[in-house]
Amino acid sequence: MSARAGFTLVELLIATTITVVALGLTVALLLPASAAFQALPEAIDNQQRIRIATTAIANDIVAAGAGPILGWGASAVATWPPVLPCRWTGGPLASTPGGCARDDAITVIAVEAEAPGGIVSEGSGTTAPIHIASLSACAPVRAACRLDPGTRALLIDGTGAWDVFAVTSVSADGTQIGHAQDVLSRAAPPGALVAAVLVRSYSLKLDAATGGMQLRRGSGGTSDAPVADQVTGLSFAYLAQAEPPAVIAGSAPEFRSTTYGPLPPPPEIDNPDDTWPAGENCAFRLEGTRQVPRLAALAPDGQGLALLPLAALADGPWCPDEASPNRWDADLLRIRLVRVSLRVQPQSPAVRGAPAAQNGLSLPIDVLRWVPDLEVRFDVVLRNQSR
Repeated sequence: MSARAGFTLVELLIATTITVVALGLTVALLLPASAAFQALPEAIDNQQRIRIATTAIANDIVAAGAGPILGWGASAVATWPPVLPCRWTGGPLASTPGGCARDDAITVIAVEAEAPGGIVSEGSGTTAPIHIASLSACAPVRAACRLDPGTRALLIDGTGAWDVFAVTSVSADGTQIGHAQDVLSRAAPPGALVAAVLVRSYSLKLDAATGGMQLRRGSGGTSDAPVADQVTGLSFAYLAQAEPPAVIAGSAPEFRSTTYGPLPPPPEIDNPDDTWPAGENCAFRLEGTRQVPRLAALAPDGQGLALLPLAALADGPWCPDEASPNRWDADLLRIRLVRVSLRVQPQSPAVRGAPAAQNGLSLPIDVLRWVPDLEVRFDVVLRNQSR
C-alpha cells in the first residue's frame, strides 16, 4: 500500500520558517529603497532652495553702490550708503526701530547704468517738485531717459545726503518730478542727480503656515515677498577697506577727488546745508589747512581687508551730518565685501536630523530617511565700490 500524499508537521514548520526569512530579507532590502524615495526629493528640494536664495542675494549685493552715468556719478564712488545692515522700509533712516545695525538683515541700494534720470537744474524745497535739466545727451522727453509716475528714484548731491522717493507726477516735457507722498530730508540743490533706483532687502520672517522661518526679499517698503522656506540661519558680515579715505589734489579746487567718500569743500568754504565747519564733512576734518580722514585705519587681514564689527556701523561719524533724518554711518563707505552665511533645513519634519517628538517621547533618528541641513558661506565683492 502506497503512503498518503501530504506534508508532515516538521516539513510545514521548515517551509514556513524559510518563507518568513525570505519575506524578512525582502522587506529589509526594500526599506532602504523606500527611505531613499522619501529622502531624495527632500534633499533635491533643499539644494534647489539654497541655490535660489544664494543666487538672489549674490546678484543684488554685487550691484550695491552702482551709480548713474550722468555728471560726477560717471566716475565717483557712491556718496550714499551702498548697503545698510538692516531691513530698511523706506522711512527716515535715523528713526529705524532698533537702529540700523543687525547681522541677520541687509538692504542694497543701486542704480543701473542705463537707469532713467537727470541733473537737477534749479533748487527746490523738500516738498516742491524737482526740476530736471534737459540735457542734449539724454533729454527727459525720451522714453529711455524719462522718469515715470510710480518709479522709485534716488536723489544724491555728492555730500552724503540722499533720499529715495516715489515719483507721483511728471510734467509733459519730463522736467518736473513730483513726490507728493515723500518729504525729502534736504532741499534738492542744483547739480544734484536723480535716477531710478533699485532697493533690495533680505531678512527672515516667521511663516505662520509652516511654523518655520522664511527668507523674504523687500523693495524698500513695508511689504516683501518669499524667496525660500525653512531657512534656519542667515547672517551678514562686512569687510572693509583698511585704509581711511584721502583727498587727491587737482590742478584746481574743482578738480580734486577722493579715494572714496564725499569730497569736502575747500578749507575756506563752508557748506551751509550741514553742521560741519568750513572745509569739513562726514569723511574729512581739518588739521590746520590739511584735510585728513575722520575714519581710522584698520588692521587688515591677508587680503588687505578688515572685518567691521556691527557697532562700528552705528556710532558715527554721520553722513551728511548728525542732524539729518536720513543720517548714516560713514564707515559704510568703506565696505568692499559682504560675507553671507545661509542655512536651510528640509521641508518635511520626518526627514530632518533632529529627533521628532511624539506623545512627549523623543524618537530616535531614522538615519535612512535623514536629510541633513545645508549651509553655505560665500563672499560677494561690491564691484562698484572698487577704485
